[in-house]
Amino acid sequence: MIREIAYKIVLLLFSIIILASASFAQSSKYLPNKPGKWTYYSNIKSPGTEVAAFNKNLAVLAEWFHLNVPILTNPKGFDVLTTSFGIWDDKYKLQACNYGLRSELNFDFQLFLSDLARGGKWVIEPPHYSFYINNTETGHGTNSNFLGWDNTKDPQSLEAAMDKAAAGLNDLFRIFPLVRDIAPGVKLYGDGNLIVFNPNRPPFWIPVTVKEIMEVKLAYYKVKHEIDSINYEKMLASWAKMNFNPDPEHTMRPQLYQMIKQEFENFTTEELNSPAYSDASDENGISSINAQGNGRAVVRFNPDCWDRSLPVTAVQFMSLQYRPATEQERDEFKPRNKGLEDFVGKFFNKLPVGKMGILIDKK
Repeated sequence: MIREIAYKIVLLLFSIIILASASFAQSSKYLPNKPGKWTYYSNIKSPGTEVAAFNKNLAVLAEWFHLNVPILTNPKGFDVLTTSFGIWDDKYKLQACNYGLRSELNFDFQLFLSDLARGGKWVIEPPHYSFYINNTETGHGTNSNFLGWDNTKDPQSLEAAMDKAAAGLNDLFRIFPLVRDIAPGVKLYGDGNLIVFNPNRPPFWIPVTVKEIMEVKLAYYKVKHEIDSINYEKMLASWAKMNFNPDPEHTMRPQLYQMIKQEFENFTTEELNSPAYSDASDENGISSINAQGNGRAVVRFNPDCWDRSLPVTAVQFMSLQYRPATEQERDEFKPRNKGLEDFVGKFFNKLPVGKMGILIDKK
């Protein structure tokens, strides 16, 4: 049921893109039989030998898809523009679990059109698909995004403490249940999350206990409480200069830390040592954490998953949204989208996922 709903969302988004992209079907005919070509381009242009080595590895990875997915090998009705993008983030580097350089590999299906006034090809927001390389924040669909220190308003004295606390909390995330092991080094989780990894390394995700996540939450909200309290006092001082003195009983003083602290203290010793689950319901309070198995398991990315004897430019972890289309879904797609085929669905259906383990660099 979840898969069907998710796939319908993909169809809806694809339909919106089609309608929003100059309504080409009303003024230009699609040319499905015109032979196309494959092009690869790297958008990672930073200087240095490290980036050059990473680009070389990404080009090899892209070429594997070119040679092993028929819709990319012999495109018809469109050109395939494949582009690699770098993902750089100083905050990301603060997390102990991160090692490899990150990238996104994107496939644009640039449909041929009869309208030469439009360039004869759909190049602006065409149907496309992308996936991630060496990105520990993907593959589960439940990214944490707790903000670190804000240089526009937070005290500089708490910069290091806030960034450290946020990095610790962003290390943790929820995962969908395992659907099946497709092949050594290839696992499929719920909601179409496909993970490609080195099966000879330790597990890429490791469980977190209730005690662990509650301590991390408390560490974060304790620093945040300090910052919010300082900013709150600044706000009161600013109001006082304007002769505005609200009733203290009706002002919202920071109190989130105390609420989570109370929830922590309410757990029994047995619960604190149990695997943590997250479920946003009233009974789980502000923290959403429980030890009863309700919701999704809370895990962290395992730093030991990386083979650190390999350079950071090596491809060691890949995460994809994998949603092969059923025959019925393919049949329904075409009339809904003015005669266009479901190129992304065809990509999934022909993707040899069982062979993808060879794409991971190993010693």
